[in-house]
Amino acid sequence: MINREMDNLETIDKEKELVNRLVDGDKEAFGELYDIYAPKIFRFIRLKVGSQVLAEDLSSESFLRIWEYFQKEEREIEESFQALLYRIAHNLIADYYKRKSSQEILINDDFNVFVEGQIAPSDVSLKDDTEEIHRALVGMKEEYQNVILWYYVDELPVPEIAKLMDKSEGAIRVLIHRALESLKKILAKKEE
Repeated sequence: MINREMDNLETIDKEKELVNRLVDGDKEAFGELYDIYAPKIFRFIRLKVGSQVLAEDLSSESFLRIWEYFQKEEREIEESFQALLYRIAHNLIADYYKRKSSQEILINDDFNVFVEGQIAPSDVSLKDDTEEIHRALVGMKEEYQNVILWYYVDELPVPEIAKLMDKSEGAIRVLIHRALESLKKILAKKEE
């Protein structure tokens, strides 16, 4: 847990430095931010929309919009670059589903593909558990899906998630707890 907090502090410091350079017009800083966050944003979008091509398009659009945001003379930066980027991606996903006349945003079957990269190939039981967790996540509310993905898969700190969801840190901790309780209940029902 301490290593995770140290990594988060280093990432936050690096992000602040890059954002300051970006605000000063440094295009290379944007490239570095892209390199840091593109895989996470793509994974988040891909899990939500179920299409490689669509996820690439929405990821590109997310970065284009944040680039345009930073090009404005008048801008308020109330949240981190990462939080703003996730907010843009989330809004693009919501817009996509609104256009599709579907209000339900589900985690796609590619969940296993993205998680397997973090699991040793010899750990077969963990892969089975991952498949069960995926099936359980699909049955959860979108809000619960998001906090679990952001906190446990993308390892976003609670303050970042709070900014993303426009909630207090305490509310996010409660939401994470409720999401885990919901996940446990779903998994327990499947075992019966």
